[in-house]
Amino acid sequence: MTTPLAVTKLDEGAGVSRLLIVGDLDESAGEGLAALIANAADQDDVSEIVVDLGRVGLVAAAGVRALLRGRDAAAARGRVLWVENAGADTGEALRFGGAGMGGRSEGKREPSTPAG
Repeated sequence: MTTPLAVTKLDEGAGVSRLLIVGDLDESAGEGLAALIANAADQDDVSEIVVDLGRVGLVAAAGVRALLRGRDAAAARGRVLWVENAGADTGEALRFGGAGMGGRSEGKREPSTPAG
């Protein structure tokens, strides 16, 4: 059984919008996550979007696809997407997908870059 997705959107100031994700990123949650990232990117006062996966239990392939679609939506709007607290497997899948998105467990962020 999967844990339902819950998202809290926080304005961190300085143009940063943080999406705190709780639950599982599976097929049932993927489209919603991509839409939430796109919505955050549509805000005029946002230049960076941080997706915090620290409270996510499962990231299925659909969750990785949603993050990649969100990355593309953010880039199309001139925004930068960061992924923080991704597990090793998720971070590796994102890097393999050409996302350039990394975790911030080491205290650094790696920006996403659209696949070209």
